[in-house]
Amino acid sequence: MTLRPLSRRLLSLSVLPLLALGACAQTPPPPPPPPAPASGFSAGIEVTEEVGPAQLGMPVYPGAQPQRDSAEDKSAVNLSMWGGRFGVQLAAAKYQSRDDVDRVARFYREALNRYGDLLDCGDPRAPQDKPKAGGPLTCDGDKPEAGGQLFKVGVPKNFRVVSIRRLDARTTQISLARVALR
Repeated sequence: MTLRPLSRRLLSLSVLPLLALGACAQTPPPPPPPPAPASGFSAGIEVTEEVGPAQLGMPVYPGAQPQRDSAEDKSAVNLSMWGGRFGVQLAAAKYQSRDDVDRVARFYREALNRYGDLLDCGDPRAPQDKPKAGGPLTCDGDKPEAGGQLFKVGVPKNFRVVSIRRLDARTTQISLARVALR
């Protein structure tokens, strides 16, 4: 079947507006990333309040709610700083629960075991000295508050910390942190 010249023009006139509408409906592609410097030094800092299990590298206690000490207080921070070959990433969050310290501690003992040997910094046998380069993680003199628990797991340049303490007769505070250094 062949189209006559007039039919071809009508077909193209009807198809062109449809193509134009389709092009308008599409979002433009994102801008390309800035070019990497050929040489030199780059540095930066990034601070956000978005912190969850992915940033913390551990689960949040079931039913725990973000804890704020005042209306202006934030319950979490995610801080990244880098310069040249150096970098620090810290994710920290505070939560509260109605469960007692021992129940929360049992949950985190189990949850943290998958990341390595758990350090219970309230145990007098836990290593308290400063970690040596390339050596295992230590409590580095950190101890839990009276009646609380303090756990660490990982290696000196990539570790997680959980601090659990009773705030009052009905509230347990859970402080979670992940630190990564390069």
